[in-house]
Amino acid sequence: MVNLFFLKTFIDAAKTGSVREAALKNYVTQPAVTQQIRILEQKLGIQLFSRQNKKMTLTAAGKIFFKYAENILGQYEEAKMRLSEVNENHVGTIRIATIYSIGLYELQAIIRQYLRKYPKVDIRLEYHPFDKIYEMVAGHQVDFGFVSFPNERRGVISKVFTKEKLVLAQSRHHRVLSKKKTSIESLNGIRFVAFETQTPSRLAIDGFLNSHSVRPVIVNEYDNVETLKSAVQLGIGCSIVPLITIERELKEGTLETIPMKSLTLKRPLGILCLKKAVDSKSLHEFYEAVLNHRH
Repeated sequence: MVNLFFLKTFIDAAKTGSVREAALKNYVTQPAVTQQIRILEQKLGIQLFSRQNKKMTLTAAGKIFFKYAENILGQYEEAKMRLSEVNENHVGTIRIATIYSIGLYELQAIIRQYLRKYPKVDIRLEYHPFDKIYEMVAGHQVDFGFVSFPNERRGVISKVFTKEKLVLAQSRHHRVLSKKKTSIESLNGIRFVAFETQTPSRLAIDGFLNSHSVRPVIVNEYDNVETLKSAVQLGIGCSIVPLITIERELKEGTLETIPMKSLTLKRPLGILCLKKAVDSKSLHEFYEAVLNHRH
């Protein structure tokens, strides 16, 4: 029989690629983590990690076991949550995977409010690309996923919980556009910082620009809004971004928005889950907290 705690340290070592980080996360010593992984390898009769230059990477067998280990721990946490609810207690773990912009801006207030009501619930938040999030929800690796421009996929349902306003932004100190107001046509040939190709936000913004026959010059592409904002602040180009993600920079005066009448595009944000994943009280109430939160 394998100790569940050994599975937890194995999963953390696999995610971080470090015995040291796994030890810190689980409040044990590094030799203890090494010993636990060795015991797992002995019981399974396989090598889980390859080690090179102090960096740990999963072997082919380790990658297979990793998926099962996450499912086993997830089922244990779900069982613990269900049992606690028999006594009307809200404890257990809620596992969340989200894209950066939702996790950093929309979810923080929701999670704080939920934990004030249910402080014994452990919420584990991970940041991943949008396509990986769909996979994690479908594979029961997380309870909820958060993406922009959500859609339903096999076994996964989605629900829009808010729509973000998009704005045209540029550096206040290194302006790309000089006008206080601008038209969509003025973006033709202008240096533009974009989200990475094939991300939902990029596809929506490209669709908006194409519908007006506008062709800015894409100078850089980024997979998350934080690095994109940094590029805009440096004056590399202007960009279309969710207003909520630049509110701090607007107050600090490092960025500014340029009113553009025809920019009516909004970015829907959605919560993903499995069809039968919200039947426990803790998960159901978190789901409702997301849908009912005032944005």
